[in-house]
Amino acid sequence: MDNPTPRAVISKIRKLEDEIETLKQRCELDIKMSLAKYRRVIDATSEGFLELNLQFRIVDFNATVVRLVGISGESLINSSVEKLYDKGSVFVHFASKDHLSFEANFYNKTGKKLPLLFKRSILRDEVGKPNGYLVFLTELTELKEVQKDLEQAENRYRDIYQNAAQGMYQCYLDGRFLRINPAFAKIFGYKQTKQLLSKNTGVTSFYKDPNSRQHLLSALKENKVVTNYEVEMLDKNGKFLWVMINARLTSDSDGNTLIDGILIDNTKKRLAEDKLRHSRERFRYLANHDSLTGLFNTRYLYKALDKLIVESNETNKPFTLVFLDMDNFKHVVDTYGHLNGSQALKEVAETLKHSLTEPSFGVAYGGDEFVLVLPKTGKRAALEHVQKIRRIMKKTVYLTSKKLAVHMSASFGVATYPDNAIDSMGLLALADEAMFRIKSSGKDAVGVSQKSE
Repeated sequence: MDNPTPRAVISKIRKLEDEIETLKQRCELDIKMSLAKYRRVIDATSEGFLELNLQFRIVDFNATVVRLVGISGESLINSSVEKLYDKGSVFVHFASKDHLSFEANFYNKTGKKLPLLFKRSILRDEVGKPNGYLVFLTELTELKEVQKDLEQAENRYRDIYQNAAQGMYQCYLDGRFLRINPAFAKIFGYKQTKQLLSKNTGVTSFYKDPNSRQHLLSALKENKVVTNYEVEMLDKNGKFLWVMINARLTSDSDGNTLIDGILIDNTKKRLAEDKLRHSRERFRYLANHDSLTGLFNTRYLYKALDKLIVESNETNKPFTLVFLDMDNFKHVVDTYGHLNGSQALKEVAETLKHSLTEPSFGVAYGGDEFVLVLPKTGKRAALEHVQKIRRIMKKTVYLTSKKLAVHMSASFGVATYPDNAIDSMGLLALADEAMFRIKSSGKDAVGVSQKSE
């Protein structure tokens, strides 16, 4: 078959540009809708939310933060989070490589100090590199007032103890209970306190990890008081719980050391925080990935190609782009239906993933078209790699999970930077042109761009 005329090539390129622009607009709309949904979620939560960069400067926040600290949004952006609280009031509850939890007095616009729980988790990009922090702020005013009342109003202690919404308990250092209140029993699935006390079950039995209680005991022995210690526990049926414990060491008339504790069921709040964090991570993932196949999307492709061109120019090392289109895929859809067609594309994507080694990556380009990017790879090595992928694809039996046995093939087009093109659009067009030649002359083969720059 004759080679396409220059006019046909230009027409093809313009068509591709139109398709790319349409996909770009669709992707931007999807991202805009996702971000709008995310914004509604974080603004609706009663917890303060902050996103920080690696220099601990504020890059995003919700309405609750403005309400808590009383500072305008314009003043918050790019300001250091450390300027919001009194460093001298910091009390660290937990610190690790990825997480930090402490309470401190935060300043509001009137100068009044507001006690808040500061919980920070690290954010990472697709390759696990830290790129910021996620912070939740919980107002502790009510909890502080309860603690103060307990200390200053001993004459009302028993009434508060029995009717408090928080779980309250007193135990020996070995965990054996002396007394518990109804709220404590309810948190762990007991209707009455005597049901729990009669079993002679100590508090240690409720810890998911016994080492967590040893950590609490160590902190108590060192500081005499532990506040807002969040830990995983299990109720009598083995149901998972997140609880927040405030405890202090005391002693009875015989000199035995006791622990007085207040326990709050924090499960719903913790699950909501996890859901918000996972949603944000999901939004970040979808910004660069195709939701069907899990491969990268065209938004990521264009950014990556620009970076690869700069890198290639600096290192004088080529990279290769492969355009592939499934052969006779319409027949698969017509025969087995659209749902099985989508499943087949997902399985083809898995074939491509398993055939690539980082930093090489695959892209869901649209419909039944894919793009493979092979950094630091010349044309000869790329051709050998693509031929191997083609053979693997032909040998693979698809849709076996649907009790079907479908064989598929694809037509491939290969173009190399800077041998064939000097920009990303030109490279895509030449790889597509090489693929189209194969598609028009028999399919199931690899075409190589012969154009040189």
